[in-house]
Amino acid sequence: RRGRAEADFQAERAALKALGVELANDHLDGYVYKPERQKASEGEEAKPWEVSLADQMEGLLGPSKAQLCDSIDRWTNDEFLFEIREGVAYCTMNRPAANNAMNDGINAGLLDAARILKGRTDVRVVVLTGNGRMFCAGGDPKAFQAAQADAGVVAGEEGGDQEQLTGSEVGAAISGFADAMQANVSKRSREVMAVGLAKVFYEWATLPQFTIALMNGSAMGGGVGLVCCCDMAIAVKTAHITLSEVKLGVIPAVISPHVIRTIGAANAKKLFVTAENCTMTQARAYGMVQRIVGDASEFPAAVKEVAAKLRACAPGALAATKRCALNCFNQPMSAGLMNYTVHEYVQTRKGQECEEGMKALASRTKPRWVDSPIDVREG
Repeated sequence: RRGRAEADFQAERAALKALGVELANDHLDGYVYKPERQKASEGEEAKPWEVSLADQMEGLLGPSKAQLCDSIDRWTNDEFLFEIREGVAYCTMNRPAANNAMNDGINAGLLDAARILKGRTDVRVVVLTGNGRMFCAGGDPKAFQAAQADAGVVAGEEGGDQEQLTGSEVGAAISGFADAMQANVSKRSREVMAVGLAKVFYEWATLPQFTIALMNGSAMGGGVGLVCCCDMAIAVKTAHITLSEVKLGVIPAVISPHVIRTIGAANAKKLFVTAENCTMTQARAYGMVQRIVGDASEFPAAVKEVAAKLRACAPGALAATKRCALNCFNQPMSAGLMNYTVHEYVQTRKGQECEEGMKALASRTKPRWVDSPIDVREG
């Protein structure tokens, strides 16, 4: 059928040519605006266990490096507080007046903390929360306006603050910035900006520690992405989840892999396209939130309960399990997938933790990680 259609097309093309009408090879030839086309890759796309996404991002962004702070001892980021105690780390978004909207300071804190934590095998639990009445309001409208000025869409006063956007102007700011990115910035620059934002969520989704989001209040946009990047979420009962991007004429694209992975395609699509407020009862039914508490005063006891269970788990095996689960997500059953999972099992089976765990089981003793303390805050 396809061959017949092609033959008909060529016959019609020849007939038109006899009349002096030339059909271009590309039907978009002659248009002023041509959308970029996504070309199919020449070969099969590499699996996540063959070429990690981290390596691919490094190829575009360069090696991972400190954004503002290179170590916990020299931490100076007041917009993102970072504390490491024995066995546990606390990360706190600290822009309460801006509802912890994700600006350069918070994004830098998220990246710097993740980079440090990936080298801290002594830390077994990571807690992410916010100061103030909201967990995180997502992207900061002021950051969009500043980016607009950088792209030449709006003018800013030298040496002064950018004009503050009102709520009704946020959508126009985002749309205008998108236009500027399309018109005035190279494709590679757009890719770098998009990958840079995606890297924030990826780094948190791939932390080797068990991560807990303490939702001290509501989450919107990117804040929802952060919740979904964590292994567990505990929320106050008055909090809400909102993904309102479609009301602004944009889409929640960068966070979508993490939201879909956490609550499934059907539930994610419903939240994406309706922009409705999701209560914590609904969020728990979707699987985004695992526990609801009356208020933030109940957080320490809840974290302590989780930490007590995690003490029985080998930290290296926990990290390997998280990595394996992420790599297997949405992968079709194949020989490559089976070989990968077998390889991961063999690697852990011959590892030091497995040897210690088996010896402890045989001798009816406890492996060392069971007695390793996790110093959870009392309040």
